[in-house]
Amino acid sequence: MTNHSIILRLRTWFRALLEYDFAPKFSAKVRWFVYHPLGVLTIAAFTSFLCGLFIHSQGFVLSGGVLAVVALGIIWPWISLRGLAGSISFDRLRAYEGDFVEVRLTLRNRLPWPAWGLAVRGGFGGNTTEVVAGIAVSPRRRTAFCRWTFKPLCRGIFPVTTLELTTGFPFGLWDNSKALAVETPLIVWPFMYPVGPIPQVSGDHQVEGNVSRSKVGTNGDVLGVRPYRRGDSPRRIHWAQSAKYDRLIVCELQSNSRPVIQIVLDVDPRSHAGKGSDSSLEWAIRIVASFAKGWLEDGAQIGLAYGGKDIPPASGQAQLCKILDALACLPEDCDKPLVDVLACPKCRGFRDGLQVIVTTDRTHAHGSCGACEVEDQRWVVLKADAFSEPADFDHCDNSHIAPWLFIDSPKSVPVQLKGGWREARHGS
Repeated sequence: MTNHSIILRLRTWFRALLEYDFAPKFSAKVRWFVYHPLGVLTIAAFTSFLCGLFIHSQGFVLSGGVLAVVALGIIWPWISLRGLAGSISFDRLRAYEGDFVEVRLTLRNRLPWPAWGLAVRGGFGGNTTEVVAGIAVSPRRRTAFCRWTFKPLCRGIFPVTTLELTTGFPFGLWDNSKALAVETPLIVWPFMYPVGPIPQVSGDHQVEGNVSRSKVGTNGDVLGVRPYRRGDSPRRIHWAQSAKYDRLIVCELQSNSRPVIQIVLDVDPRSHAGKGSDSSLEWAIRIVASFAKGWLEDGAQIGLAYGGKDIPPASGQAQLCKILDALACLPEDCDKPLVDVLACPKCRGFRDGLQVIVTTDRTHAHGSCGACEVEDQRWVVLKADAFSEPADFDHCDNSHIAPWLFIDSPKSVPVQLKGGWREARHGS
C-alpha cells in the first residue's frame, strides 16, 4: 500500500467521522468534541499518531507535542486552583430588589507562583456559566481583595447557586473550578410601594394600641359633643356649648386601638402565570410586602399565612423583618391550594380582625365569588394573563360582585395600592 493511498484512506475515515449520523443524545457531545479546541487537538494528536504509524516516524514527534500541550492545558489550571482559597461576603445583610450591593472576594494564594486568568462564575441567578467577575492575577503567597457591584432583580437568598472560582490558563482548553465559601448570605427583600390607610375593621375586632380610629373612647382626637353623663371627667366639659344649652356638654373623644390583620398569600404555582421577576407570584409577594410594611408603620398588628405556614400577628420593626425574611425565602414549588390554606386552623380560626387574601383570577374563578362580600375579608385579585401569554382557563364571572382590589396589570400596582379602596380614596 502506497503512502498516497494511505492518505486517501485516512481522509475518507475522517470525513466519514464528521458526517456520521450519531444518535441524538450523542450528537451534541460529538459536535462539542469536534469543534472544541480540546477535541480538535485530540483529533490532531490521533491523526499525527496514525501518520507516524503508517507514513513516517516524525508523526510521533508531532503527536507527542500536541499531547504535551493538551496535558499542560489541563494540569496547570488544576494545580493553580489547588493552592487558592477564596470567600465571598457582602457589604450588608439585607437589601431590596434593584439595590446596588457590593460583593467582596477575599482570595488567598499559597503557591510560590502567581495564578493568572481567574474568573468567578454563577451564584447570582441566570446562566450558571456566566462570568460575574474576572481577576487578572493572584500574587504568590499573598491575599488579594476584589470588589464588584451586584444588582439583584428579584427577591431571594443570594448566592442562589454555588459560586465557583474557575481558570483555563494558559490555553483555555479546559476550565477547572473550585467552590468559593460564602461568609454570610445576602437576603434580598421584595420591592415595596406606598399603600393607603388601613381598611376599617368591623365590630370590635381590634386590640388596644396607639392608632386613632373612628371609634368612641376616652382619649384621642375630638369626634363631637354629647350631654354630660355621670363619671365624665370635668376636663372634657365644653364650656361654650354648656353655656349655650344651659346644661353640661362634654367632648366625645376617639379611641386609640390597634387593628389586627392577617394577610393570606396564594403561592400555588397553578394559580400564577409568568416566570422570573415579572411573574404574578413575584408581584403578589411585592403587594403583600407593601401592605405589611405600610400598615405596620401605621401601628397595626400584621400576620402572614402561606402554603401551610403562618406568622402570628404582631407589630413593630421586628415583625416587619420576620415577614420580609419569610417572603424572601419563599420557595416557588409550594403546591398547596389556597382552599387548603384558608381551611387550616390558623386561618379558619382567625377571628380577631381582618383577613386580606392575595391571589389571582385563576384561583378566584374556582372559589366562591360570594367571598368578596364577607365583611371580615378583603380579596386582592391579580389578573393572571396580564403577567404572561394568554392561557386557556376559565375567568371569574363576577360581573355583579367585584373584589376589594383588582390588579389588571403590573403598571397599575402603585396606583391601586395607594388609592384603590374606599378608605384610601376618601380618608380613613
